[in-house]
Amino acid sequence: MKFEDIVPKIMQTEKMALVTHASPDGDAVGSTMSLALALRSIGKDVEILSKEPAPLNLSYLALYDEYGTLQVLTEDRELLIALDCGNKDRLSMERDGFEQIDKINIDHHISNEMYGMLNHVDTKSASTAEIVFELIKALKIQMDVSMAECLYTGIVSDTGSFRFPSTTAKTLRITAEILETGIDFSRIQRILFGSSEFKRIKLLGRALMTMESHQDGFVSTMNLVASDFNTLSISDRDSGDIVNYGLEPPEADVSVLFKEAEGFFRVSVRTKSVIDASALCGKFEGGGHIRAAGCNIKADSLEEAKSAVLHEIERMRAV
Repeated sequence: MKFEDIVPKIMQTEKMALVTHASPDGDAVGSTMSLALALRSIGKDVEILSKEPAPLNLSYLALYDEYGTLQVLTEDRELLIALDCGNKDRLSMERDGFEQIDKINIDHHISNEMYGMLNHVDTKSASTAEIVFELIKALKIQMDVSMAECLYTGIVSDTGSFRFPSTTAKTLRITAEILETGIDFSRIQRILFGSSEFKRIKLLGRALMTMESHQDGFVSTMNLVASDFNTLSISDRDSGDIVNYGLEPPEADVSVLFKEAEGFFRVSVRTKSVIDASALCGKFEGGGHIRAAGCNIKADSLEEAKSAVLHEIERMRAV
């Protein structure tokens, strides 16, 4: 589906809400904020829903203080636009009114469940921010610096600053147009990739101390326990980039980070070329991208969770 159905629906609607997934990352927040700014610029009444604030390192974005202040659809909303979220159960909002309201689902995850009345899921886009950029153009909205900063943040976050194989020629063409607005892109790069809170560095150290090599180096695993987060007074959403370090050994194709929760483990997976991360996590009712995905595994111990994942990787390699 192109934007032919989505654009008229948005243009004829005055009051709408935007929402993305829980534990929002740069693409989720950047896509949501940029679309909110764009729609407000043409007079639309737009609310942003989220059960939690945006990550602190995104505080330079225009709507940072507003993000996370509203969780429930107000009764006058006519349309809900969900961004960067393949599973409706992961949307960061209360469920009051959710089933009744018209929904547009905009995403780039291959595991998207198509839960919208209108769905625009482009799995060839490296980020949802790319899709929002195209939607803003389709709506004939003039992009300003604030919108551009949000979009640039989303793109560089989901492409690892253009390092990940999901980056395409279209990604770079869109980024070039964004840079033409005059944003200070080097400042954004420095904030996102060149600085980190002390406690996040400490958390990284704890994870690295647990790193193990499996299957002749093909798989790296790391883990974090509840006390790691409690001791450092840090949320587990601040651990998102840690899993990437497991791919640094040249022989490693898969990196898996296990994070202890109550009765289950949150699992993040990154891969280089052989294993499909989304397919792997799909075996545990998760999903994501071919090179980056996640899932939850119900297990009584770390060893049980780890054994389940390693067994599945071994099975996938043998196919």
